[in-house]
Amino acid sequence: MQTESNGKRKRPKKKGNRFMRNAKGFAKQGIFGRGTHIDDEQFSYFINILDAMKAGFDDVEERVNMANNVFEQTKDQEIHLASNQIVSKALESLIGFVDNEQLERYFNKFGDSLRPLCSDRFASHVLQKMLEIAFLRGLGKAAAQEVSDGPTTTKRAKPDAAQIEEEYNLETEFSDDHREKCRQFVVRISKFMLNNLEDFVWDNCASHIMRTAILCLVGMHVPKIAFEKGGAEMAKHRKLYTVPEDWHEVMKEFPQRLEMWPQFVDFPYQEHSSALLGVICLALSVADKSFLKHFGKKILLQSLLKANEENDDALEKKTDAKIEIEDNDGEEKPTEEKEKSAEEKKDDPILPKVFHHQSSVILLETILSVAGAKLLTQLYAMLFSGRVGYLAKQQQTNFSVQRLLQNMKEVTDFESIFAELQPHVEGLLKMGYTGVVSALCAACLRLGSKQAQMIAILQSSLHVSGDKEKSKLFFNCLIKLKPSEILASDESGFVHLHGSLIAQHVLQFNKPIFLVNCILDLPAAQLAQIFNTPNGSHIVDAFMQSKFIGEKSRERLIRQLDGFYVDLAITRHGSRVLEQCFKASQEAQKLRIAKELITKANMLKGSPFGRLIYAKYRLDTYNLSPTQWQASLSKQLDPEQPETKRKPAKTAAEAFKDILS
Repeated sequence: MQTESNGKRKRPKKKGNRFMRNAKGFAKQGIFGRGTHIDDEQFSYFINILDAMKAGFDDVEERVNMANNVFEQTKDQEIHLASNQIVSKALESLIGFVDNEQLERYFNKFGDSLRPLCSDRFASHVLQKMLEIAFLRGLGKAAAQEVSDGPTTTKRAKPDAAQIEEEYNLETEFSDDHREKCRQFVVRISKFMLNNLEDFVWDNCASHIMRTAILCLVGMHVPKIAFEKGGAEMAKHRKLYTVPEDWHEVMKEFPQRLEMWPQFVDFPYQEHSSALLGVICLALSVADKSFLKHFGKKILLQSLLKANEENDDALEKKTDAKIEIEDNDGEEKPTEEKEKSAEEKKDDPILPKVFHHQSSVILLETILSVAGAKLLTQLYAMLFSGRVGYLAKQQQTNFSVQRLLQNMKEVTDFESIFAELQPHVEGLLKMGYTGVVSALCAACLRLGSKQAQMIAILQSSLHVSGDKEKSKLFFNCLIKLKPSEILASDESGFVHLHGSLIAQHVLQFNKPIFLVNCILDLPAAQLAQIFNTPNGSHIVDAFMQSKFIGEKSRERLIRQLDGFYVDLAITRHGSRVLEQCFKASQEAQKLRIAKELITKANMLKGSPFGRLIYAKYRLDTYNLSPTQWQASLSKQLDPEQPETKRKPAKTAAEAFKDILS
């Protein structure tokens, strides 16, 4: 999230930098990494390899040569070296670029000692990475599926290590024999995990390999990168691949066996077993949705609905306290205070065990994100109904409420949630749990329900309702998520992330006219300042793309920014705003924008973003001949324009109108 002291924030140190510094420091004391012992010469070699990788490579061929040389050095010492902390990092980072022979040699060596390697805290990372590479090579690029999900196709600024590695393993021409051996390795590791389920479910190292195997069996790829944690951020970039049908059957054996265990009810409350259930639910959402419904319902009924033991103990203590009689009059006041606090606690609902443990809360969020409509309704009715307002205000559970809102499919259920959250919106904004309000607003937009009420609640919560002058401050209050009284003393250009998202959602509501008028009534200088921020720039996207904002309102906003287009063009986020405005402009307005930009061409060329704008819109052509520029621009931009903007083709009657008349 953005903060007002953005300029003072230091960039977080990378884990890899700290690791290298510590490794070199310990080497001076004669400690060459944890795990198996390696000599000084081997340590120096692998540290130099890690340093070279940190410096980067010019091309993929350089990576491939280094990978093959490094793996050649490990011959006949594969397992011993992979079990060392320093060496395992190097092997894990390079194994994606080795040739057929080197990888198959590691398949054979590791295959002979799977049980100890799965539990080794360093070699297990290499094995997990081998599984991922075998999966990619075994399937190839032809197996990649087109995914329409938003989170899975998140745009990245530039190719990173995971993307380069993935492309290399998918696009390189490997022999059919090698691909078959890779597929066999995936199945072999998966079946080994399945046959040793009892030993590996709670194993810190092996459980990670098991989760990777389960995802591979359904064709889901989540890259593992040395020095980086996986989890939610990595899972955003997961991709789907088509896998053999029998792989799905192997995967389904994991939940079939686990649900028979007597310990199954306690799985959500332990870190590794909870994460395993989450991965199984993700995999079932791809492989078998009906089994997911059954499995999710079993987790809900047997585990998540369990009463919390702490609640039972608290109730017993309360009943004991009521039986005690105190005769001391001097202690009346403390007793009264205790009674008041007891009354306040009485208002707090008794929560099931799931909401008292972080591991089970994370599992619940995963189930909410993959559940179908019926399972979602059951989850809401049994876990959230009557508790939504309270859960939204708790640090550990407010994300569960957000996930529920993001995935809710039934309008009637959503309306019940809305009714519960409605009185708490102002409190949530005060407490800083603004993500819940943003998710509520997004659900109103997605389900087309309670939109007018949402706007009224926002106005009331920000203290701008019932007063004409205050109501004009609605947009300013919304983007900062501050009530009108506090806003009066705030002159900063800060735009709250969730405030921007809420404004974008409201602009796409069926009747956004009130917010539209608030935006258009603002001075142009203030609008330019807001739109020049990372969060504020996206408000223009929603304004220009909303189906329920008229052409005249768009034109008015574009005209209002006249005189500020150069200021916008020379910044990263402002240049995006200019592009949106230019795309939505009529021909005459485009000419005015070009004229304004060309008058300060030197200023434009002095900024990297300005130079891109100058080149994209061919302003050098405009400088020579505005007429010629207009003609060339219409040809250039015509394919990009939406259907509604393009002039319809003339009918035969229109084409021959003059002749026929």
